[in-house]
Amino acid sequence: MATREEWIAELSQKIRQPAHVYSDEPILFTANRMKNYLPEKCREMRALAFQGGRRSLTSAEIFLKQGKFMEDFEDDCPYDGEFVRYFPTYESMSDRQLRGYFTWRTRLRHGTLEKTSLSFAYVYIYELLNGIGAVDAADGYRKLRSFREEYRALDPQIDRYLDVWMRDYVICNELDPALLEDVADLWFDRALSVLRSWRDADDDALFEAVCALSTYQITRSRYFRGQEEKTKTVLCETIRRLSEYCEKNRKYTLTDSFFGRMFSTPYTMFYSAIVSPQPQRDRTYVVSELCSFTCKDNKWTCTRVWGKHGKNADLGAVVRAVDALLRESDGFAHPLKTDAIPKYLQKIILDAISQAQAAQRQRAAREVRIDLSKLQGIRDAAEVTREKLIVEEETEQEPEPEAEKTPERAENDFGLDAVETEVLRSLLQHRDAGETLRESGRMLSVVVDAINEKCFDRFGDTVLVFDGETPELLEDYEEELKEMLL
Repeated sequence: MATREEWIAELSQKIRQPAHVYSDEPILFTANRMKNYLPEKCREMRALAFQGGRRSLTSAEIFLKQGKFMEDFEDDCPYDGEFVRYFPTYESMSDRQLRGYFTWRTRLRHGTLEKTSLSFAYVYIYELLNGIGAVDAADGYRKLRSFREEYRALDPQIDRYLDVWMRDYVICNELDPALLEDVADLWFDRALSVLRSWRDADDDALFEAVCALSTYQITRSRYFRGQEEKTKTVLCETIRRLSEYCEKNRKYTLTDSFFGRMFSTPYTMFYSAIVSPQPQRDRTYVVSELCSFTCKDNKWTCTRVWGKHGKNADLGAVVRAVDALLRESDGFAHPLKTDAIPKYLQKIILDAISQAQAAQRQRAAREVRIDLSKLQGIRDAAEVTREKLIVEEETEQEPEPEAEKTPERAENDFGLDAVETEVLRSLLQHRDAGETLRESGRMLSVVVDAINEKCFDRFGDTVLVFDGETPELLEDYEEELKEMLL
């Protein structure tokens, strides 16, 4: 064992030796150490969550603060694992996931879009909704729309909330309402607005609205392909009659029953998204005739039809019933099976069909049909008759013909002569007018045309329908004609 003197001597010798000199050496990271390395910028971002006390900020406020801090950050450390959170934020990511997200975002901003964890995609959407990574609100909307259009091809789940959030983004930032065309239910609002205004809508607009809102697509029906105008007329008349029936006999209108009523309710912008609310001025933003949003003291209310938006099965049942009864009425070769139709609805549809059929008969009666193939025969017969008259005039001096007798005028308001009056009376009394016609030497078709022409000024319509055999008196005018002629 060394003595005290020996130990002091040895220590003095070591102190006199020169000190070790340190120099710069490269820090070498293995691939595994590199993956676990967190850049200084990311560490500073995480520290922002604790500034001023962690509990003093909401998760949305922390996200906005961190997102603005990392707005231009880029990374190159891919992450192959899964990141799944209901409300994903930077704070809910591990260090590896955080670097993986910024690496995916870097590639996206440089034009390479790759499918990733859905939660990563939502974080990117949250950034844009908060104005992170956008020059202004319009630029933010363009990037949101572009991302939706491209990423939905990789993962359709992205559409679950994005359309609603994009609509809220347009409203909160007071962007052009035209931007809402592809993210709001404007097609639904337009169609429902026409259906609600059924009294003022023409057949074309009403038919288009019904087809847009009905689950049963009547334009694909076999019957419709051969009877388009008739189907459209009957369907529109059915909707009008049914709407009127509901207003008179039901608590709610037809559209209220099928699609819901219109009222105002409190509304939360960007519901279920991580968005830090910004101060808003008081205003009303009109989306459509049936939808508007009002802000008062930074609180929003929405006024719209609250119910199921989209094609309606109840309306579809009405349209299907119209198709079925039209086929049955016409004896169509392919009948349509349908559930039992309520009696009130069946009566409404059958009345609409009867009205359409009556109008169709009246239009047919007004049509003048000329068989051009017979014109040459008429000309040839007239030429033969003319030649005979010329020959007879040259060979025989005929006595002066008696003055043509003017048909006796009857006492009526239409200017009908005696023959026309007698024919019309015969039809009113269900008698045969054949003797009257034979004695007069006039053709039945000529007499019918004369009656229709002279009665048109009073009734604004034809009173007789003639198919070439027996004239038919229209029921609408029968009683009035009886009072005047019998």
